[in-house]
Amino acid sequence: MSIKTITICGSGNAAHAMIPIIKSNFNCQINLFFRYQHKVDIFQRIIDESRVITAVQGKEELYGRPDKVSRFPEEVCQDADLILLPLPAFAQESVLLQIIPFLKNEVIIGSIPARGGFEYSLLKVLKSVTDKKIKFFGLQTLPWACRTREYASKVDILGKKDIVGLAALPREATLELSEIFTHLLNIKVEPIPNMLTLTLANIGQIVHPGIMYGLFKGNENRKYKKEDIPLFYHGVTSNIAKTLANMSNDMLALTRKLQNRFKNIDLTNVLSLEDWLISSYKNSIIDDHTLEACFITNQAYQGLYAPMKDLENGYYKPDFQSRYLTEDVPFGLIVSKAIALLAQVDTPSIDEVIITVSKWMKKEYLVNGDVKGRDISETRIPQNYGLNNLEQIVNL
Repeated sequence: MSIKTITICGSGNAAHAMIPIIKSNFNCQINLFFRYQHKVDIFQRIIDESRVITAVQGKEELYGRPDKVSRFPEEVCQDADLILLPLPAFAQESVLLQIIPFLKNEVIIGSIPARGGFEYSLLKVLKSVTDKKIKFFGLQTLPWACRTREYASKVDILGKKDIVGLAALPREATLELSEIFTHLLNIKVEPIPNMLTLTLANIGQIVHPGIMYGLFKGNENRKYKKEDIPLFYHGVTSNIAKTLANMSNDMLALTRKLQNRFKNIDLTNVLSLEDWLISSYKNSIIDDHTLEACFITNQAYQGLYAPMKDLENGYYKPDFQSRYLTEDVPFGLIVSKAIALLAQVDTPSIDEVIITVSKWMKKEYLVNGDVKGRDISETRIPQNYGLNNLEQIVNL
């Protein structure tokens, strides 16, 4: 695979980090695709003024800037060998449908991260481009904890994972793509044997809704002074850790059921939450004796606060429209729940979290334990894509 031009779609925290990281590790052209002209104008000034985006990681600084930016996909996608989608899960499919008519006949498209059910939306997109040879991949998680400090100027890399999983379609491309991205992102990228693992091993679907549930159940309407806003990951208590462990156990029960029923599918990369944390952050975690300790002594999570809305009177309230819920429930937890229903596996802890946080989001996904809520069509459950039995899901 020869990669000379990369197009990044989006301008969030991850996109800001990718530009200097990739430029520091790989000799290539980087294009940016935005859907809004005002963002194009901001990044165009960087190019015109020969300025750079700085990624700060501890005492190290990396620098890079895009070579071309546009809101018209024909201007920044036609020459791309690699398309990267560091986007919210709800935007992935619409952006793909927008850019795919303008792609080369042979191109690689990757979602960073994939989130649950990414492969189902791919099927829908691929129906419109049967004449093109496209390789798709997804990363299990975002490789870094990162926050944009100054838009189009500076991004903080608060911590990076020691290892990140990658799965691809066709599966034969997985190993080579893992090697490419190990070099491209300067992080160990591990090949994962199938896309189903990405859905089940999507750790954000447990951690983000689970911690939100633990922090705010019973405190939904509380107003916080700025100094009282709880830390997110470092705010994990023993009770929150218990909730997270129970959710993880529900996911492992589903994984065991699938593995026992379908001997030809490898799901060994679906780990318990504690095992995943230790594997991903072994150089950042000081004390790994308990799940709670894995969170509160993880240096990569330092300084990250729970998402809040500013009430503009000196007080804040929990933000239940943050991506910790709006992404990790409809494009994560509810997808796994839908598969568990097909497998006839009970997930009591996952159900409790979904029902509780859905009310905060003003959404309805579960009704009497089934994926029949009024807002279920907005999710990426396999049933929404005509996949109504386990055989269809596994055979992907």
